[in-house]
Amino acid sequence: MDIYILRHGKAEERSLAAKGDSKRRLTEAGKKELCCISKAIRNLDIRFDCVISSPLLRAKQTAEIALLHVKSKKRSIVFWDELKPESDVKAVLKKLSSMKPASSVLLVGHEPVLGELIGSMISGGRHGVSISLKKGSFAHVQVSAHAPAVAGTLRSIMTPRQLKKLCR
Repeated sequence: MDIYILRHGKAEERSLAAKGDSKRRLTEAGKKELCCISKAIRNLDIRFDCVISSPLLRAKQTAEIALLHVKSKKRSIVFWDELKPESDVKAVLKKLSSMKPASSVLLVGHEPVLGELIGSMISGGRHGVSISLKKGSFAHVQVSAHAPAVAGTLRSIMTPRQLKKLCR
């Protein structure tokens, strides 16, 4: 299984989001940056079997923008509450372990759960590996085992700055 991870783009400040954290929208600059990042991902010639996102608005908007540009078998987004910022990584791993081993999945979400997810997969579930993703960063973990835990190798992490160089 190939798990690709995209952190949501730049969003409104918490103080500007009158309806709470879950309703924070991407900024115009964040949307523009994600269009370029999504085109860069397309240029890497990756094809996703599905796109799975946190239901929070900024992640949903990020997934929608990505889906406009990337290659995906399914043109719809699946939403997992387990990808919310304060979620337990074990719940995400459990859902991933039930997917087909040959899948190529794009996960869209938030820190700290995405960094913890990567750390858990590349350390075999041991604590102590800390990964931090900037907004708009893109990572790839190639899964080599589904049981007893989802484990794999970190193949790449790309910052928005690096991805923008691949945007055409």
